[in-house]
Parts: sequence; structure tokens; C-alpha cells
Amino acid sequence: MTGILTPSFHVYYSKQLNQLPHSIKIDTWRCLTSRKHPLSLEQASSIHPEVEDLLNKMVENYIKQKERQKMKPITSDCENLLRKENEELCISKQVLEKKIEELLDLQEQYKSCEVAMTRSLEESSGKVTQLSDLITFFKSIISDTKKAIASAEKSIDLLENKCRHQEDIISAKDRKIIALVDQILSKMEHSDVTIELEIYSSTHERKLWAKRHSESEHDLET
Repeated sequence: MTGILTPSFHVYYSKQLNQLPHSIKIDTWRCLTSRKHPLSLEQASSIHPEVEDLLNKMVENYIKQKERQKMKPITSDCENLLRKENEELCISKQVLEKKIEELLDLQEQYKSCEVAMTRSLEESSGKVTQLSDLITFFKSIISDTKKAIASAEKSIDLLENKCRHQEDIISAKDRKIIALVDQILSKMEHSDVTIELEIYSSTHERKLWAKRHSESEHDLET
């Protein structure tokens, strides 16, 4: 009974046995010697294909188990990281959804502003066209006015020249009249002042002769 419980593997399997703990060695030995169709102690202690296959499986399973144990803390850390990242992603998702809603609202506002701006531009374009037409009209009026002013200035210059010419003529005639009056007066000084003139140099002279004529008639009556 003691031989059945105590593993007695062949030295050939030292490589596999060195990788296994004592408890697994015992379990492997029991499996070989106590199963439904067990190996004899001699077979289990010798180089046997079933012994080699089972030991290889035990080594493979043990290595996998160790890897799993090593991976557990890593997996736990990964799960925590993933959980945190998931929470952060959820928060980021909510923030992004709010931003998307805000952007959609801004887009609607932009569309409304765009429509209003388009209408305003259309109205402004019409007003600009009207102003452009008015400017063109006023420019034509200004051009015509400038031409009329230039023509009026020429006419004024001509009239001024004519006025100066007329003034020169009047001045010359005045000088001639004054000379004639001087001649008449000088002749009257040497002639009878009671003789009425046929031609008067002025209205004053005519009135003077009328007064003298009236006075002479009055003297004759007295």
C-alpha cells in the first residue's frame, strides 16, 4: 500500500518531475496505479508511454495554472482600468452628447442668421442698386449743371463786357454833353439872357426859363 502512495517514477522523467510539486506527483502516481485499468508498480516505475503522456499533460496543466494565477492580478488591474475607462467614456459620451446638442442648436441659429443675412443682403442689394441709379442720375445732373454754370459764366462775362462797353459809351456821351453845356454857358455869358433858348440842356434850365417868362409877364402887367 505504501508503494502505491509513494511515487517511484523512472529517472528518465526527471525533467517533467522537476517542474511539478510533490502533491501533483502523488496525484499522478495515484492516477496511474489506482484507475480503472491501472498500471502495475513496475510499469509505473519504468519508461512507459502512458506514464510519459500523463506526466506531460500534468506539466502542461500546471504551467497553464501558474500562468492563470500570474494573470489574475493583471486581469484584475485590467478590469479596474477598463471599468475606469468605461466610466470616463460614459462621462465623455454624455459631454459629447451635450456638445452635439449645443452644436445642433448653434447650427439652427446659424441657419436662421444665414436666412436673415440673405434677406438683408437681397434688400441691401436692391437699395444699393437704387442708390447707384440715384448717384448716376445726380452725376448726370451735376455734369449738366456744370455745363450750364460754365455757359452762364460765359454769358455773364459777355454781359459784363457789354456793360463796360456801354459804360464807356455813356461816359463818352456824358463828356460830350458836359462839353456842349460848357460851350452853351460860355456863349450865354456873352449873349442876352432874356432870349429864350430853343434847345435846353436840362430840365432845370427849361424850368428856369419858364420862371423868367412868368416873371416878365407879371412885370408887364404892373
